Amino acid sequence: MQIKINFKPLVTLLMPAFFIMVVFVGAAIFGFIDYGFVNLSDIGINLLQDDGWLYFPGAQITNEGVHFEPLGRVIVHQDGSVAQPNPPLNLSGQHLKVKGDFRIRATLIKIDKQASLRLYASPPIVYDQWRYEAPSIDINFDVEKNIITARIFDGNANTSADIRIYKAFFDSKIAIFLEHKKDQIDIVENGYVLLTIPDHDIFDSGEVWFGADGAVGSTGWTLALLSAQVIGKGSVEVILVPALVVDQSDPNSLRNLAEANMRKIKIGAAVALEPLLTDEQYRKLALGQFSMMTPENSMKPEFIHPMQNIYDFAKADLFVDIALKNNMAVHGHALVYDKSTPDWMVKTPKEQRQEVMVSHIENVVKHFKGQVAEWDVVNEPLSDKNALYKNGGTGLKQDIWFEAMGEEYIDLAFNTAHKADPSAKLYLNEYGIENDGQRWDALLSLVKRLKGRGVPIDGVGFEAHVYGDGDYINSFQLQNHMKILAGLGLLTRISEIDVTGDDPAEQINQYVSALDICLYESNCTSYTTWGITDLYGSTTRSDRYPLVYGTSLLWDKDIKAKPAYASLQKKLK
Repeated sequence: MQIKINFKPLVTLLMPAFFIMVVFVGAAIFGFIDYGFVNLSDIGINLLQDDGWLYFPGAQITNEGVHFEPLGRVIVHQDGSVAQPNPPLNLSGQHLKVKGDFRIRATLIKIDKQASLRLYASPPIVYDQWRYEAPSIDINFDVEKNIITARIFDGNANTSADIRIYKAFFDSKIAIFLEHKKDQIDIVENGYVLLTIPDHDIFDSGEVWFGADGAVGSTGWTLALLSAQVIGKGSVEVILVPALVVDQSDPNSLRNLAEANMRKIKIGAAVALEPLLTDEQYRKLALGQFSMMTPENSMKPEFIHPMQNIYDFAKADLFVDIALKNNMAVHGHALVYDKSTPDWMVKTPKEQRQEVMVSHIENVVKHFKGQVAEWDVVNEPLSDKNALYKNGGTGLKQDIWFEAMGEEYIDLAFNTAHKADPSAKLYLNEYGIENDGQRWDALLSLVKRLKGRGVPIDGVGFEAHVYGDGDYINSFQLQNHMKILAGLGLLTRISEIDVTGDDPAEQINQYVSALDICLYESNCTSYTTWGITDLYGSTTRSDRYPLVYGTSLLWDKDIKAKPAYASLQKKLK
């Protein structure tokens, strides 16, 4: 076994032999030795600190390093047409600011089938059920086939722009360097270049974020070492997790104006975890302007329960922790939602679905008991098919839960959630029920049946999306609907309002009239916008590169407040 110590020449001449032994032992203790080869210039900045990986989905801190259990996460688009891979990255840990060339060192051990290490130039953003793929390089080690694969994503598509596959022979450990030099990336093992791939300018952002994944159904793998260093005259700087508690003292913030209002309703927003952790302007708005947060995606079934025996609470736990530290209520979204049902649930035999649904609700609600104040127990149960409303039809979707249990799946979902956390308020959430029509009639008939059967439903969420010409909220009808539900003993809330369009007057009218009604009707408990800024809004066009932003939220794509924001402030005053 060869041990190499790399010191500056003058120091080497003067260094006593016993001090070399001390360096060797110290390096071994701190995990910098790989196959007995020590090179102090290769150590660099340690990126494997335990507290930086606590909220990484599927990660477990062990004595040997960070172990990653593959979650098989995918995102099913709203129309159900595409299952897009959604591998995790370390949003809540360290990332790098780089200039010039750099080297990443990694040691991977205990690999079962495959290990994937991915370096991102910026975090991908999930735009309400589709994922924008930021520039990145994914290095996959297949230890069964002895193949190493490098994929470059250049930020112009969901799929890779360049792929290189090489034969390699792996031992029980894989110790590699990823070296970024000028316009190429080399993967080096034991001094040999395993593969070279053009960088496609993916690191022009000057940032490096880290992700990891593995083969579905495997036991995963362990990252025993991760470090970074400069090559040549560049620079590498570690960026720590920002403070996740913000100043909330602005008397003109929406949350403080609502608190000063005699009604004291909660003012909320659907919040995306990615920009909450990575964009300071977004974070200040999300935590400073609002008193309630709804997770845009982190608690949906396909995100929190991606495989039958795996729950991924990491991101949702972090979301709840941030909210509570900022004295904000959490509205959980959503326990049962057909458009966000993971594939394994869809494929479950009909006779087992009741057990699957009950188990999912029990585990999720109990996990957050006492932390999540409210839940959308059943989200959007009504169908878009007109035929289901005719000839005495209930209008309910014929989804996998209805197919297995009929309408009573809704009863069972509410009963299960109530038993798991009796203190949480339980809502049925639906769109297109603000105005008169068959959807409202079907919703009202449904909640009357639920109340008649003693189902513990506390309220109804009016999503209040306004998505184009003719799609406007009739304020008189919305107010009347809230009154009718109050007569049934039900709470209401404006749960997902956003107003698409470039006409400030129209946006002001729709945003303010819905708030006005919520303030007037005593059973309306909260007013929540479905997002904060168009930069990260859910109406961003799916699968479009470059990004085509929506125009529906209170702050534009440059995170500048629109006139509707000032109008809401005025109304609250």
